[in-house]
Amino acid sequence: MLIGGILDISTIDYPGKLCSVIFFAGCPFRCPYCQNHRLLEDGVSVDVNYIVDKIRKNYLVDGVCLTGGEPLMQEINELIDLIEKLRELGFSVKVDTNGYYPDKLAKIVDYVDYVAIDVKTVPEKYSKVTGKKNSAERVLESLKILVESGITFEARTTVVPTIVDEKDIIEIAKMLASIGVKKYVL
Repeated sequence: MLIGGILDISTIDYPGKLCSVIFFAGCPFRCPYCQNHRLLEDGVSVDVNYIVDKIRKNYLVDGVCLTGGEPLMQEINELIDLIEKLRELGFSVKVDTNGYYPDKLAKIVDYVDYVAIDVKTVPEKYSKVTGKKNSAERVLESLKILVESGITFEARTTVVPTIVDEKDIIEIAKMLASIGVKKYVL
């Protein structure tokens, strides 16, 4: 697995949980406002057991947030193995995703407790923001997978004035409501 680091304790990355945060390296998007841009290319290759051993030692947390970069860029069987091992230790697992990998999301949704999915902007602006042509379609597919799964999740938009305006936020909210999304966070 390619990681950029592990944060031992966070009070903000998992609603209602004190958690550790695993930052995975790599992302298919190139959003101009990315706060984790160093993770786009750089990372350290480690095995699942390294991560589990590091997290296991943290007795203060009750959850683990898998974020990035984009955690679903990892090899799916390794990611599922990591999630299963963390859950066996009693941790609740949250995944932050940009939604670009709906097939992989469908494979992990039954293993995790919570998902946060980014909705960058309105569909017609998506490829300009992300640098990927079919990104809006993939994110919409991921949102539908989450709605149908029944898992607890949130859709969220980072409000960047030059990229998302009030009209866009209203349009995004209406689109999300129309497919059954219950929680939208700005």
